[in-house]
Amino acid sequence: MASNRKRLLLSSFFLIAVVIIFVVLYFQFKKPSVFEAQLNRVQFATKSSNDMSVAIVLPEEVKEVKEVEEVEETEVEEPPAEEEEIGTIVQIVEKSEVPIAPEKDIAMAIANAKMYVYTIDTDLEQGSGFLFNNQGDIVTNAHVAKDATYVVVTNSDGQQFTGHVVGISDRVDIALIRVPELAGKEPMEMELSKVESGRSVFALGSPENIANTSSEGKILSVGKSFFDEYAYTDLYEMDALIKRGSSGGPLIDAETERILGINSIILEDNPKIGYAIPIYTVMNQLNEWAANAKLEIEVVEEEWNHLDAAYFDEALLTSFIENYYELLPYSLNDRTLTYYRSYLRPGSQAEGEGIKLINEYAADERVFDAVKASVETVEIGDDEAEIIANATFVYHNEVSDEVYEITHEAMYTVIIDEYGDYQITNIVTK
Repeated sequence: MASNRKRLLLSSFFLIAVVIIFVVLYFQFKKPSVFEAQLNRVQFATKSSNDMSVAIVLPEEVKEVKEVEEVEETEVEEPPAEEEEIGTIVQIVEKSEVPIAPEKDIAMAIANAKMYVYTIDTDLEQGSGFLFNNQGDIVTNAHVAKDATYVVVTNSDGQQFTGHVVGISDRVDIALIRVPELAGKEPMEMELSKVESGRSVFALGSPENIANTSSEGKILSVGKSFFDEYAYTDLYEMDALIKRGSSGGPLIDAETERILGINSIILEDNPKIGYAIPIYTVMNQLNEWAANAKLEIEVVEEEWNHLDAAYFDEALLTSFIENYYELLPYSLNDRTLTYYRSYLRPGSQAEGEGIKLINEYAADERVFDAVKASVETVEIGDDEAEIIANATFVYHNEVSDEVYEITHEAMYTVIIDEYGDYQITNIVTK
């Protein structure tokens, strides 16, 4: 009896032990492991906001994934360095040195002045001249117009006009040619008093029939005089180089951009030195000719309209658009400089677009340094031409010294105006 009780007690203990072991093993396998806990956390963190898909990664990748996510969040939240203008792309440029902004210089003055300078061809000579007044009168040298049976005047865009000699001196080397079609076009300012030596100047003309060639230099002395076929008195002596074909072109003050004189002669023994007749010394004679010119040409009937013979030239159109872009940085840095507007037809859509570009790009902390322009296509029609060009404007922030580029692409519609000059009438930003 005692042995039976002992066996029953041992069996009970055994069953209890088995149950305890089973319970322990059950909860051990049911509890999530560290791996599962980490995996569940990663699955939740990497759900896509779009498709709620789950990405599974191994335990050792968990830390790396979290670091990548933090970087991505930082990049998304970082604001752009510059706001983009319509039709443009603004980006930061890595440069070792901050570019220097262009100052008002001779290049800008030449680009503006060439619209008032003309090539003059006669049956005997080739020379240069410049617009004198708003009556269509052009000043040149007497030795260019002397004994001419016809005069052809060509502007910087290749348009030709018939000219009429309305005044010429046999004593002083000056002449006045009238082109009726140029009446209404305003001339450049002229210096009506004597300037001293040391003044920076540039000479414009058509040496060897190459239009709008420029040379730079200084006035070396004043008051020089020579006597040959004509009496040359009180001349400006300069080291701005002039050659055959430059005669009659303007000598221009690089600072004030006023016309100082009429490029006239060089000496054979020292061709690197040129001489110009001061414009203030001959103003009275030129004005007298202009006042009386109408009577002398009233009987002359125009046999052809210069607009009928006007033409577009791909190379000239390309140069025209490139020169337009070249003037823009000056106005972006100083809105009082509006030379670029001489390329835009007054009152046209293009004039409004040009002003809009200046207003959008210019800012207090922006200093524009340069513009690189490239003409992509030129399509020439009967009455207008369409040019597609792109440009990169480079500027730096004068506070941070960071350098930026603005890319710009546009299509320009160009016409020939009543004065024979190319003018932009429409601008469409791409």
